Amino acid sequence: MLERAEKDKLLASKPVNVNERIAQLTKGVAEQSGEIQKLIDERRSNFNATKASATRGEKIFTLNCQPCHQIDGAGNVVGPQLDGIGGRGLDRLLEDVLDPNRNVDPAFHTTIVSLRDGDMQSGLFRREEGEAIVLANSVGKEVSIPKKDIVERRASTTSLMPENFGEIISPADFNDLMAFLLAHGPKPTK
Repeated sequence: MLERAEKDKLLASKPVNVNERIAQLTKGVAEQSGEIQKLIDERRSNFNATKASATRGEKIFTLNCQPCHQIDGAGNVVGPQLDGIGGRGLDRLLEDVLDPNRNVDPAFHTTIVSLRDGDMQSGLFRREEGEAIVLANSVGKEVSIPKKDIVERRASTTSLMPENFGEIISPADFNDLMAFLLAHGPKPTK
């Protein structure tokens, strides 16, 4: 099965018989949602709060998450700001990180832009600046696209957040990241 973001890009390019072609290309490939759920279940059962380190997890957050997310005033605000994120609990955090397209707030849906030269750009819509639109790409960098070059612009239901953190972050580092995020629960009210 194709990742949702890749499928969105293919659909946006409007090739002939796109749905049939995607079905043919992915025939016999495991359903992604089932594989992701297995990974979430595995990470949940292997999470050990007594061995995980929020201090080490902060380094993992800085490297992998901070380009798009801010917590305690540090980082960027491309994706959602994460103060109080630990209040979501381990189950929701696992889903949010390992399956970022499961629960996407409409404010963070990816915008897909088809250009006159046949290229496509995608990112989080940031703003319009005169004769251009500005998108934030998956590493948090803003990209300006002249409106005159745009053939089509549409919102996707997917998140800009990469779907491969389960692959690129080792299980031990992932546990540390969860410990760091869980340590950032809601601030007590006065």
